Amino acid sequence: MHTDMITMHTEHSPAKRLRTQPRNPLRNLLHSTLLAAALSAIVGTGLLMPATAQAEAPLAVAWEQPGEHWLSFDSAHFHLHYKAEHQAQAERAATIAEQAWAQLTVRLGWTPEDRVHIVLTDDHDFSNGWAHPLPFNQIRVFLSPPDGNSTLEQYDDWLHLLITHELTHVIHGDMVRGLPAAIRNVFGRNPWTFPHAYTPGFMIEGLAVYTETDLHAGVGRGGSTLYDAMMRMEVMHGIDDLAEITAPLRDYPLGKQYLYGYYYWKFLAETQGEDKIRLYLRRYSGTLIPYFLQDRYARMTFGKSHSALWNDFRQWLYARFTPEITELQQQPLTAMLSLSDPAAGITASATDGQYLYYLRNNGEDRRALMKKDPRTGDETELLSLTGMSDLDISADGDIVYTRTINDVSGRLYSDLFLLRDGREQRLTQGERYRNVRWLPTASGKQLVAKKIDGGISQLDLLTATGERVRTLWQGTLDDVLGDFSVSHDGKQLVASLKRAGAGWNLERLPLGSASHLEWLPLTATRAMETSPRFSADDQSILFSADYRHEPENIAVFNLYRLDLNSLDVRQLSHVDGALLQPLEMQGRLYAQSYNADGYRHVELDNTGTDNHFALTSMAGRYDYTNHYQTLAGHSGADNYSPLNSLAPTSWMPVWARSSERNTLGAQISGGDALGRHLYDLMLAYDTTNQQTELALSYSFDSRWEVNLLRSHEYYSDPAQTEPGIRRHSIIEIDRRHLFSQFENTLDMTLGVHRDDDRQIQAGGDQNAADNTQKSLVGVRLDFDNREAWAKSISPSWGTQANLIWETNDVLSSDYSGDVISASLSHFIDLPGNSVLAAHVSGAYGTDEPDRFELGGSDSALMAPLFGRTHWGLRGYESSAQTGTRIQVSSLELRQPLFSVERNLGLSPFGLGNLYATLFAEKGAAWDKGEDADYLSSVGVELTTEVVLGYQMLLPVRIGWANPLDDSRKQEELYLNVGYQF
Repeated sequence: MHTDMITMHTEHSPAKRLRTQPRNPLRNLLHSTLLAAALSAIVGTGLLMPATAQAEAPLAVAWEQPGEHWLSFDSAHFHLHYKAEHQAQAERAATIAEQAWAQLTVRLGWTPEDRVHIVLTDDHDFSNGWAHPLPFNQIRVFLSPPDGNSTLEQYDDWLHLLITHELTHVIHGDMVRGLPAAIRNVFGRNPWTFPHAYTPGFMIEGLAVYTETDLHAGVGRGGSTLYDAMMRMEVMHGIDDLAEITAPLRDYPLGKQYLYGYYYWKFLAETQGEDKIRLYLRRYSGTLIPYFLQDRYARMTFGKSHSALWNDFRQWLYARFTPEITELQQQPLTAMLSLSDPAAGITASATDGQYLYYLRNNGEDRRALMKKDPRTGDETELLSLTGMSDLDISADGDIVYTRTINDVSGRLYSDLFLLRDGREQRLTQGERYRNVRWLPTASGKQLVAKKIDGGISQLDLLTATGERVRTLWQGTLDDVLGDFSVSHDGKQLVASLKRAGAGWNLERLPLGSASHLEWLPLTATRAMETSPRFSADDQSILFSADYRHEPENIAVFNLYRLDLNSLDVRQLSHVDGALLQPLEMQGRLYAQSYNADGYRHVELDNTGTDNHFALTSMAGRYDYTNHYQTLAGHSGADNYSPLNSLAPTSWMPVWARSSERNTLGAQISGGDALGRHLYDLMLAYDTTNQQTELALSYSFDSRWEVNLLRSHEYYSDPAQTEPGIRRHSIIEIDRRHLFSQFENTLDMTLGVHRDDDRQIQAGGDQNAADNTQKSLVGVRLDFDNREAWAKSISPSWGTQANLIWETNDVLSSDYSGDVISASLSHFIDLPGNSVLAAHVSGAYGTDEPDRFELGGSDSALMAPLFGRTHWGLRGYESSAQTGTRIQVSSLELRQPLFSVERNLGLSPFGLGNLYATLFAEKGAAWDKGEDADYLSSVGVELTTEVVLGYQMLLPVRIGWANPLDDSRKQEELYLNVGYQF
């Protein structure tokens, strides 16, 4: 069950840039054969698993770097794989995993038979993890711990929270009994033998959040103050019904399946008991019919269907949160003026004392750094950009910020950038700095930047141009450095720090020339104190915290001011949601406020509250367990070998029978624990005609891909005793990412494609004259900087282009000459999520290449890497024109109509957005020496986002095209999947 643990989509997560890989033509052909149809029904089921279990193939670790050395060892129930420098982290992970195994197998009532693979990676500068049941039970651990407000901050130890969550997925998904268990015993880990994988995300993710949460110990998202605030806002503004939460796509809060799921399982535990939960999980693990019997098993176990239980759940939520809301609203709430559109998560913000600078991330427009004058409301867009996670402004107006770059190698690292005179200047390369502050000095200014490498926090001093001067401080695996601020005089630093066995507290670091700097504690409480900022005179600290106050005793994130001289604290706000990331400007307070529609930048009424208290009155400490007092035993560490996990873990028979043939075979697939080697093999034999069928797909490191296919078609003629047989053979080798530039927007691929179609037995209506052999060697350049946002209906901004050169003259071929093809698609974001899309493409062949065909409705999902011969032109038959030259132009206006975002009960079918497209296009195919005879059409399409498996979006287009050349028109109504371009 592939699971993304990030539930609040902040700018710490990677930029959402659309990258569409051209479709493999081998797979097009595979799906057109009877054998492949059987194979697709078996293997393709993974594609209909819910998003939390979607078998898009477990992700490979990042490409190997010089000197990189992977090791492995075994504990009682786990295989651990890690880089040599992460030995200590691996031993901790094994210890946590064995402890969690002992607890969760009992709590969930299931014990997997085989060891679970755990891979520790440090390829990303944000916190995450996933688990997946195929081809074996596996967990991917991101070593970077949560370091700010993301709902993940409520933990004793990051590995404890993460592995508990992901191991829950492993055990939950592995549960099987009855007929599915019998099938698994025979055929191995076939996708159909994982009943719990075919349940909604709120059940899968909610159960994992429920088991990670220990309210008494203060661990897990279920005990997070932000989780409480989010659900409190849902109760105040309308609780989702079951159809909405079953297929959450764009509705805030993003990731609400985690939020609602946790409270739903907590509701079941409180009203039904955990014994009933175990019984339900056990019973459902015996179903062979995915998706459709969930209500049946709920009625058997709980006495009610999930639909009926959901009504009870809503009442339970009202009873749980209404008293809180009433209590909080008995005191006047702080008045706030909204300064921005709502965003899906917390965004970077800063002030120069006069203007507010913040990242716009409203889900409808390009992400951009904005400059706002709160006095007049005037706002200026300074720079459009992706991946920003932090920023700061110097006294002389220089803006420094961090951005996460998605590298083609699979690494997502943050680096420092400077905005000067409207242009971006990169300061560091691969240094992993995720937070940065200017440091005033006697001679000018320097930078203080934070990185987390291997789970270890570090503060570095850099020059104003990004060169490292020295390390100011480096923590241990038990220290996590959160947000920090530098005083205006440059003499000290204040930060939110999480220490071993403690929560998040404020500490002060005097800055000087000493080689060893010492932190000085400011607070020691059970609250989360975060986002500290020095006042203009450096005499106090503005911060956000979730203190519990009498009489309501409800934890809510509010703003506070700490006097550094008296250590007294004054409460500056009183809200019923959450206030985070405070700033102060010209005596006014600013923050980011959470409400039901997301996070907004707000200006606060400065009246504050009458609540003053001494820090000592809030003193407290968590009684966290020391998980590492005794480390788990394990085997000696050996060099990692992919051979240890490459063996297939499942197989399925393949059978196709007709009057002409009787084909028997088997299909296997597999991959290694690091995800670098992935393969799929089908081998079958036609006993009637003594012919072998083969389909092999292998990829290495997301760079090499090899595809082989050998299939047969049969042609009968009553006048002949033997059928005619044609053999279709394909060999394709692609080397992707030969080089990549401009933050992965420009990429090169080299490919070899050989396609042989010939008659091997006379008969039927075919003859040897129809034999063809096509061999191509090609290279392509792809540029793609398209972006889509939370509320986009399609790519909304940017350009996709390619330039391809192919030749028939390197390998033996029935065709000759070269083919040069190119395409360009450009997307313009219009108000209201509308998109204006333009496309032009074409190809030019020399000598005698395979002929190009024009006509029909195309789909971007079907575009091959090399050897393209078909271009769509809506309103005309698929081969309305042919030639050795071709050109097509299209213009589309894509207009959203309305959003449904509802599922059909607990079935695997739902609807997302509905939108209309008006289009006009023109194209022609012709031969050398001929004039192009252009055909034109106009039309309209209605696109429905069909939701399969609860979160897989499939844009289904129903179109009507009016061909303007009536002599060559086809049927005017058509149906297709995916975008035309």
